[in-house]
Amino acid sequence: MSVLQLDHINIRTAHLAESIVFYRDVLGMTVKPPPMTTDLTRGAYVHDAGDRAIVHLVRTENLVIGPEPVRGAAQRGMIDHFALRCSGREDYIARLTDSGVEYSAQHVPELQMQLIFVRDPNGILIELNFPY
Repeated sequence: MSVLQLDHINIRTAHLAESIVFYRDVLGMTVKPPPMTTDLTRGAYVHDAGDRAIVHLVRTENLVIGPEPVRGAAQRGMIDHFALRCSGREDYIARLTDSGVEYSAQHVPELQMQLIFVRDPNGILIELNFPY
């Protein structure tokens, strides 16, 4: 018995339309309706380059959204971030810049990676990692 890989992240959001635009237009991922529907008004599946649905967005009206996103799982018992392995770092930097989305970049030679950190419309921190 063993865990083989992370399958997906589920994000409950009061910002579904903005989240779809972010994952589709800013991160360049494919967005499709959830199974058994053609409707993107209640949820969406965000697919990676291998056409795997790795982010599930679910619209909810009753979320409490604070003024500042929290960094640090211990502060509110939430996940700090999730990471996506990517290629085309310079293209991502150009796309983020063109979209007016704030990000920070970091070089981590110990991991042989360059990282970009960006927040989605829900305040969730996403690590885009680029191995070299």
